[in-house]
Amino acid sequence: MLSCEKLEKQQLSPRGQLILDAAQKLFLKHGFDETSLEMIITESGGSRRSIYNEFGNKQGLLMAVLHQQITLQTQTIASINTTKLAHQEALKEMCFRFVKGMVSDTLVSLFRLVIQVIPKLPEVGDLIYEKGPLKGMKPLTEYLMQLNDKKILAIDDPFYATHMLIEMVKGRLHFKVILLPNNKITDAEIHQHVDTAVDLFLKAYRVEN
Repeated sequence: MLSCEKLEKQQLSPRGQLILDAAQKLFLKHGFDETSLEMIITESGGSRRSIYNEFGNKQGLLMAVLHQQITLQTQTIASINTTKLAHQEALKEMCFRFVKGMVSDTLVSLFRLVIQVIPKLPEVGDLIYEKGPLKGMKPLTEYLMQLNDKKILAIDDPFYATHMLIEMVKGRLHFKVILLPNNKITDAEIHQHVDTAVDLFLKAYRVEN
């Protein structure tokens, strides 16, 4: 099965990407245990050899699906041009995009899938814990470090501050979407929650005169 280190370095072939997309679609539709390699091969037009060469096995495919989503989340946040925004607005935009991703149908479905498979595949839990939301918010940590260096905020531990801000902005909404699948989270609701949380965060880390 793929390790976290190999996932970081791996470059998929076009065929490998088709296999990965098919695996994600089928995992979310049928679940991990109920999805067979034959189903993935039929959906993608690949072969067992292609799967073994690029992913190792079905567990490796699941790890690659999760890693791809983490990477997409990171890229979405990193694409924000913070130099053109006031720091309050930059933080709110970063957090909005993070929460928007966390409550999306794809990530919510993957979250439920992961909870089911972790007892049998604890290495999946390792990937999420080590390379999940905190890695996805690496751009935020780097931005908080900049704000500290510029003495806009007083942040002695940017990694801890990032963790706290993540929990503040996602906690209630993520909990809600997991427990109430028929209750869709609107952009307006995300903005309202994020704005309140970020304002509280800024008060906690304001520079004392």
